[in-house]
Amino acid sequence: MAIQLVGKRFRPDQFGAYLDTVVLGPAFQPRFVTLHHTASPTLAQRPDGFTQQHLLNLQHYYGVKMGWHGAPHVFIDDRDDGIIVFQPMNLRGVHAVSFNKTSWGMEMLGYYDAEPFHTGRGAVVRDNAMAALAAMCKRLGAAPESIRFHRDDPTTRKSCPGRLVEKAYVVGRVAELLRAPAAPDMSGEAGWPEWTVLLPGGAPIEPVHVTDGRPIVRVRTFLEALAPGGKYALSADKQRVTWSAAGSPKVIPVAELDEAGAAWSFVRDLAGAAGRVLQVAGRTVQVV
Repeated sequence: MAIQLVGKRFRPDQFGAYLDTVVLGPAFQPRFVTLHHTASPTLAQRPDGFTQQHLLNLQHYYGVKMGWHGAPHVFIDDRDDGIIVFQPMNLRGVHAVSFNKTSWGMEMLGYYDAEPFHTGRGAVVRDNAMAALAAMCKRLGAAPESIRFHRDDPTTRKSCPGRLVEKAYVVGRVAELLRAPAAPDMSGEAGWPEWTVLLPGGAPIEPVHVTDGRPIVRVRTFLEALAPGGKYALSADKQRVTWSAAGSPKVIPVAELDEAGAAWSFVRDLAGAAGRVLQVAGRTVQVV
């Protein structure tokens, strides 16, 4: 059975404009998004993300080998233009038995039962996926809480989108993206110059390190400065921090651990968890 391949790639800042061109009709009216991971292929099996040939292979797999009339609507990899429209978004897809009729399906490249979701290439896939989910929820007028995981389908026993992917994190991150202005691009050039991070009121937070060209700070120090008395817990695998002050708990990915075992995270993620926005001027980040 032939499946129409769209195969268009978008950066996170482009995808929303594309969704605005999608005309949904009575034959298919998605109400939410279902999130998956590919499991196979893994990130390790696709070191350069999805090539055009990989997309053609998937088209053959779904349409010919599986005999399906549709496929997941969107695939995500770790390229800058890592949001891929796979099949027409105005047509019903095939990705989760209980949710095919009522949702768009999104597949993240990777096996997130084992491959890290909050560090390395997995974190890049994660960020592309969160941006795409926010854009899709906005297009549908759907709340972040409407997002389903494949494992929410009562007909499956799969862990999809992976045991390392937590619903609280996904819903919280998408909610932040929907209510906040676009985060500034804080990637650095060669040499990764030093950053200055200023708290509300202008006091600097120290020390500031740089990972992947972006500023990171100690999680506990930063959050205590913004909201003293919050509750803080480091996950057993030391990849996430759960923090709560007022409101629902926030799950924050850990960028690195120092020699003392303290967790550090990106300023952007910490500010978002605290309901703050960033203003960037040169290599100075002001939290407001």
